[in-house]
Order: sequence, then structure tokens, then C-alpha cells
Amino acid sequence: MEILKLNYKALRAVFAVLVISVSASGCTTKLAYNFLDWGLYWELKEYVKFNQDQRLLVKDEISQLINWHRRDELPQYADQLEELSIGLESGMNVEELEFVYKNLKSSWQRIVIKTLPAAVNIISDLNDQQVNSFFEMLIEKEVDDATDIENGTNIRTIEERERYVEKKIVGVIGKLNNEQNILITRWAGSMSPTKELSLIQAIQWRTTMQSAMADRQNKKKLKKHLIVLFANPDQLRSANYRQIIDKNRRLVLQLIFDLNQTLTTQQRSKLVKKLKDFVKDFRDLSN
Repeated sequence: MEILKLNYKALRAVFAVLVISVSASGCTTKLAYNFLDWGLYWELKEYVKFNQDQRLLVKDEISQLINWHRRDELPQYADQLEELSIGLESGMNVEELEFVYKNLKSSWQRIVIKTLPAAVNIISDLNDQQVNSFFEMLIEKEVDDATDIENGTNIRTIEERERYVEKKIVGVIGKLNNEQNILITRWAGSMSPTKELSLIQAIQWRTTMQSAMADRQNKKKLKKHLIVLFANPDQLRSANYRQIIDKNRRLVLQLIFDLNQTLTTQQRSKLVKKLKDFVKDFRDLSN
């Protein structure tokens, strides 16, 4: 059910693999995963106030989802990261990085499909007050995002993007050299802004979800809505937004490729070691 909270924004694709995920130490990775059931439930209850029976159902469904993910998904992640570490050592082109992205997207869709039966059962059992409170929180988030857009500037967005990425990459490969700083600065300025389009899409997503939950007793219809909302959100995006997302994704892949070309021996060793440590963590967790 936490999948319903995370939605499509979790698809930060290759960046999540190369930058965010591997920035955690092995101990943190294992500890976080072993407490994932607790964390997912507490995140979810921020959005929906469950009654006693619903709490038991949600906790049981989360436990089953994590058991499946640990058994079936983590070994695949380990295999993919192992291939990635080999590729980064020998050299990877943008097309090969695109394949990594597609693997991650496929993994997300498998999680959504696996979660659907539980999500349908839980959502169909919610009362009107619970549903209304859920959408009130989403609307508050939309208002906050709109205020952020109104008060922000493109220059500030670029600077924040650059600082964020620099911090993540430093955590993976260590101190950056001048060439790498220049690559990140150029990349940050080349990315197309998406905040306004993202807000429009978020409103569309929320209104579509409202329609689905208004008829939530029709489980077959609800399931079809959820597949679109969480597995295929592109269907709710405008053609222009899809084009911008595609362009930005290619720019991210190009940045990763360009940075890989500039890595020093020390930086590459650190990156590959982190990836291999992550592979070991996934294999240990899946046993």
C-alpha cells in the first residue's frame, strides 16, 4: 500500500542506482531494509488513519510484500548492480545506461502489480472520512507546491539541482575535480524545468484517484484505475510533459556517461567498491 504514497516519482531511475542508493553504507542499507515494514506502515498512517482491523490488514500486507521483495526482487537488483559495476570498470555507453533505467522501471512496475490486490482490498474498505482526509492532505501538498513555484526562480532551481547532485556524487566517488564540477554545472543548466507541469499532472493524478475511490466498491474497476495511476502514469501526462521528461532523462544518462569518462583511478575504485558492497548487501538480505 505504501506504493500508493510513493507513486511515479520514485522512478528517478539510473540516478537512484548510481547516486542515491550507493551513497548509503552497507550497515545503513541492511538496517534500513530490516526496519522497512515498520517504516512503511508509519509513513502510510500519515496519510490514512486506520481502524484496528485495517491496521492489522495493512501490517500483514506490508509484511507479505517485503517477504516477496526480499526473495524475488533483491537477487535481481544484485545481479543488475553486479553487471553495472563491471560495465563502469570497462566502460558503458549511453544506450547501456538506458538499459539500466529500463530494468529499474520494470522493477517498479512489478512492485506495483504485486501490490495491487492488497491495495484494492485496503482502499475498498476505507470509509468516506478516511478518503476525504487523504485527499485533503494531497490538496495541501498541491497548495504548498504552487506557493513554492510562485516564490521560486529558475536560477534558484538550477542552483539547488546542482548542489543536490554534487552532494550525492561526492558521497559516491569522493571530491570532484574541476572538469567534473563543470560537467555538473552545465548539466544543471540544460535540464528543462518541470515544476509547473508536475503540479498540473499531480492535480490530474489526484482527480483521477478521486474518481477511482468514489467507486471503490467496484474492485475490478478500481484495479484498472490503479494500474494507470501507479504503473503507467505517462497516460496522465501531456505530450509536452512526456517529451520534457524524456529529454531530461537522456541528459541525466549523458551526465552519468560523461562523469564516468572523467573518473580518476581512485574515484572509480571507490564507486565500484560501493556498488559491490551494495551487491553483497542485497544477496545477504535475500537469503
